[in-house]
Amino acid sequence: MSGMSQVAMGKVVEGPAGADQAGLGERIVRELIKSPKFKSSLRIMVNGISPERAPGLVRSLMWEDAETFMGLASAMPKVVNFLIQAAKEMAAQLNGFPTPMLVAFVSRLAGEVDFQALGEAVGEFRALLGKLEPVVESLRRDSRGALGREEE
Repeated sequence: MSGMSQVAMGKVVEGPAGADQAGLGERIVRELIKSPKFKSSLRIMVNGISPERAPGLVRSLMWEDAETFMGLASAMPKVVNFLIQAAKEMAAQLNGFPTPMLVAFVSRLAGEVDFQALGEAVGEFRALLGKLEPVVESLRRDSRGALGREEE
C-alpha cells in the first residue's frame, strides 16, 4: 500500500497521511446531515452566533497568539476560493427556485443584514487597500473580467 490509511466515518480511506481526500468533506456532510441530532446542534450553533462578539474574537486571535493567527490567515486564499465555489453553486441552485419563492426568501434574509456594520467594514477595507496599493494593482490585473468588468 502506498501511503497510510486514515479512518473517516468508520471507513478506511487510502492515501498519504494528511492528504486532501477528494470529496471526503462532502461525504461526511452527507452522513451528518441525515442525523437529527447533528441538525439540531447545527441550528443551536447558528442561532447562537453573536455578531457583537466578532471583534473580540478577531482581536484575541490576532494578538493572543500571532503565530496561530498568521497560520489561519495563510489559509485565507483556500477559504476564499472555497467560499467562491460554494457561492457559485448556491447561486446555480437558487436559480432553479421559482421566482416568487426566491424573492420572498432573499427579502427576508436581506432584512436581517446589518448594513451599517457592512458600510463600516467597507470603509475599513478601503483604508486597508489604500495601504496595499501594489498588491491591489496586481489583483486588478489578475482579476480583469472576473466580476463582469472588461479591461479598463
